[in-house]
Amino acid sequence: MSVVSRVKSSEATAYNEALLEMLRLMAALEGEFGRAGALLQYGRFYPPVKHRPEWLPMGQMGLCYCNCTRARYPYLADDPVPYLYAEGYALFADSGDFYEHAWLVEMKGRAIDLTWTDTKDVIYFGVTFNDAFVYKAMKDTGLFGILCSPPLQSSLFANKAAFESTLWKQVLPGLPSGRFRPT
Repeated sequence: MSVVSRVKSSEATAYNEALLEMLRLMAALEGEFGRAGALLQYGRFYPPVKHRPEWLPMGQMGLCYCNCTRARYPYLADDPVPYLYAEGYALFADSGDFYEHAWLVEMKGRAIDLTWTDTKDVIYFGVTFNDAFVYKAMKDTGLFGILCSPPLQSSLFANKAAFESTLWKQVLPGLPSGRFRPT
């Protein structure tokens, strides 16, 4: 059962608002367009799936960017794309703790976490990146992760157009249409 369905709507909205307020505070400290500002402008909430698809393996704790990139790789040629790579912040509603994080997004717009096993009280907020950008960035930098990658900061946040060019276009702000086709 997700946090949205377990608590009253006003309480779920309060958790969402708390995460957005944290991003607003961070954006105010960034000054010009930066990570938090980009997420505020282009991000969205992703409810967690109830059950992770068993064909998507769990990865090691602390390696969310690597876990999601490696799990996404076998599906690059699929049409329609079954999973999108997402980054942003995850908030544990029961404790109020939040983390920079990566997850996959399935065709119904739900987050699939390949790092944390108990996600029923987690609220995900972030963006989905296009595959070509993700793999080029990770190949060029030798690092997993986009938003937190120091070598990418100046080009990624040069301006809104630069950031927007890295996103999965069909998910601004919705998700691509099509049927899910497991392999």
